[in-house]
Amino acid sequence: MSAASRKVGLVTGAGSGIGRAAALEFARCGAAVAVLDIDESTAAETTEMIRTDGGEALAIPADIGDEHSVRAAVERTVAEYGGSTSP
Repeated sequence: MSAASRKVGLVTGAGSGIGRAAALEFARCGAAVAVLDIDESTAAETTEMIRTDGGEALAIPADIGDEHSVRAAVERTVAEYGGSTSP
């Protein structure tokens, strides 16, 4: 699949609750998922759940209250899955 047509989801708070549910659903729909959470261990748990179901996911520790943390997470997602950071 080309980078232009690839589905990618970036989900914050994906280590638990609604964020985890959203990340799992994106994966079920065929998207590669960047799993962001301030708690690296819960992000890793969600990532493992996605991979166990045959999906593709990347755990990224991130604090969405910190602009630099968010920027780094987006840049890592783009580096891994392709795309652009341009608006």
